[in-house]
Amino acid sequence: MGSLMKRLVVALVAIPLLLYITFLDWTLPFKLVAASGLFLALFELLNLADAHRLKTMKVEGLVILALFLMPWIFQSMTSWWTEGDSILLGFFILTLSFLWSERPLKDMVVSVSVTFFGVVYFGVLGHYFFLLRKLPDGAWQLLCLYIATWAYDTGGYFAGNWWGKHKMAPLVSPKKSWEGCAGGFVLVSAGLLLLWKFVPFYSQTYSLIDVLVLSLLLSIFGQLGDLVESVIKRSLSAKDSGSLIPGHGGVFDRIDSLLFNAPVLFYYLVLFHK
Repeated sequence: MGSLMKRLVVALVAIPLLLYITFLDWTLPFKLVAASGLFLALFELLNLADAHRLKTMKVEGLVILALFLMPWIFQSMTSWWTEGDSILLGFFILTLSFLWSERPLKDMVVSVSVTFFGVVYFGVLGHYFFLLRKLPDGAWQLLCLYIATWAYDTGGYFAGNWWGKHKMAPLVSPKKSWEGCAGGFVLVSAGLLLLWKFVPFYSQTYSLIDVLVLSLLLSIFGQLGDLVESVIKRSLSAKDSGSLIPGHGGVFDRIDSLLFNAPVLFYYLVLFHK
């Protein structure tokens, strides 16, 4: 089975399941799925770093990410446990566990820094998934996030393969082209316009200007998320973050753009649609 066919088969199975979980009235399944994706992405990043001989602290990193996400998974904790508490405790966990381990002291700065970077990257960016779901009609807002991000990936993939000639960032991602960027933006605009036209929630919530502005913003930041992941992978001499998802690479490969688009959509809604 070719790579494109694998991508299509996985998408046909995974997308309906994710949408079903997103729209459930009981939000815990969505939170657990989102948290699982973030855990797997962090595990992939730390694996890449270990393969590059950076000697990370996987167990400690995953524990700290769990501490960071728990207030968002279990709402009853938010009154007494904050993200700041998690970051502070996480710093103590990393430094103290290193001191009491048998790791060479010369590895301490790199091990703690890389592990902490991964926790903050996925914890801070990833918690906007939970914030979006917590909004009134949060499931519909997440659908907007999904459609825009997937449309950009799809439009960029095909436009880049068919017409891509002018490289966007050849040192970071040789296959990315400005033609692919334009194709992604066109498909994002088309997808959001269709939602606005045919789904009452969006026509009642967004104006046409909102749709056009969000199409531009989510295209730009989705591309930035993809390029940032490419920089991380290149720095670790890797092509994909993993191989868990057939035809798609790893979990980090699939959520890189979502991680950047989620805070953009959240703050747009907070600022302009209170």
